[in-house]
Amino acid sequence: MARFDLTDSDYSFNASLDPMMVLKKMGFTEHSMYTEGDIVRVHCPIHKDLVRKSLIVDTVERTFKCQYANCDAHEGGLLIELVALYYDVDVNDVSKALFGEEDKSADLLFRGEMFINQGRHQDALPYLEQACDFNPRDEITRCKLAALYLELNRKDDAYREYLQAAESYAIRGELDKTLSIYNILIMLQPGAVKARKELAFLFSRMGRPDAAAEQLKWVVDFYMKYNQQKGAQEACEQIIELDPSSGMAHYLQGKLMQQANKRVQAVQSYEQATRNFIVSEDYGRAQTSLADATALSPNNNRLKELASQLAEAIAAHPEHGNPVKIDPTISASEEREFIDWLQEVDEKLQTGFSGQANQAPAGLPGVSAPPAAAAAEHGAPPVTSETADISPEDRRVALILSDMRELDSDQLEAMRQQLIGMFTDVRKSYEEGVLSDWEMRTIKEFYKSFCIAVDLHRRKQPA
Repeated sequence: MARFDLTDSDYSFNASLDPMMVLKKMGFTEHSMYTEGDIVRVHCPIHKDLVRKSLIVDTVERTFKCQYANCDAHEGGLLIELVALYYDVDVNDVSKALFGEEDKSADLLFRGEMFINQGRHQDALPYLEQACDFNPRDEITRCKLAALYLELNRKDDAYREYLQAAESYAIRGELDKTLSIYNILIMLQPGAVKARKELAFLFSRMGRPDAAAEQLKWVVDFYMKYNQQKGAQEACEQIIELDPSSGMAHYLQGKLMQQANKRVQAVQSYEQATRNFIVSEDYGRAQTSLADATALSPNNNRLKELASQLAEAIAAHPEHGNPVKIDPTISASEEREFIDWLQEVDEKLQTGFSGQANQAPAGLPGVSAPPAAAAAEHGAPPVTSETADISPEDRRVALILSDMRELDSDQLEAMRQQLIGMFTDVRKSYEEGVLSDWEMRTIKEFYKSFCIAVDLHRRKQPA
């Protein structure tokens, strides 16, 4: 590798390294590593590969190589060079990166949070930024910095920090933490295709095919709206490669083939989708997919056999046999649970709900009382018994509305449904202590703003 000029001492140090120890120091867990003999495969942390385990480490030779041609790690090299690439340091600083030095980041974080607890968010900012500089691989601190950026109306900076934390968690196999952050990313940029693609990959890795299908459908619909069939097709193929059992990916691929007038390929995709839906006992969607295939090829003997197989499955499990729309939906009880939980969070965080406060649009969470005057002086609400009243004119609502201009009514409704469903994952992170109280407050208020923005934008849509 041309990037580093290695000395004899570097070669000796590399020979002394324990590859498994190095990977664990980099944050990889046992379940995120695939071992086959002397070879270990992990998701590449250099080009942040969330789809496949493309980084190969030879534990005997203490070397590495990424299979992705455009990755900085593709040329490969010694393990010491991988560590230098990962921490973005010179090879002379690899030992310090692995084994550390005096940790100044904890003190900086403590000082920053002291200012935050006083409502002095601008004063807290340099401390959290320095804490991340001292310990760039501390995702928890990075998420705190992202939340602080939100408080300071720096949404793009918050998105960048959350995305970096999410990618690091995902590469190391900490999928629950990754999920909660990606949900926040969707809230910050509702039309972000990259975040939705990664969510689809993530849900597939977590064994949640319906949730993966929901995100994948959004990505495909987005590409098709702008007549980018290649992008839509690639998204389907990536999901199929990651999760061949995904009925939804094959179904959407069939739709794409049908729109491109490739009838034979469309039928094949619909057929595979039907088989996958039957295996997963999703007989309603299997009926929908089979009907689309049969409409294109009514005399197809394989489809007739498949219809008989599906009929037998439905007869054995009639409760699963009703045809359904492909789009997932949120039930009224789930929506009520979401609204109730937002109120519960307010009580837990002692932010209070004022009975005299303005009411949010119908079906949306209530809002809390206006902030104290002292908070306004510093540009953000203090940690007291009150938080800002979120009105349609709130800056956060305006930020979110600006990202919704290109969304049609169907996309809006899908987004609203996803908002409710995905909040469960953010709630889990808070209850497990991944998010602090003030972070949860900031995120919760953006969720409220998001609800209001969706409602306002939906009202502007033609009937």
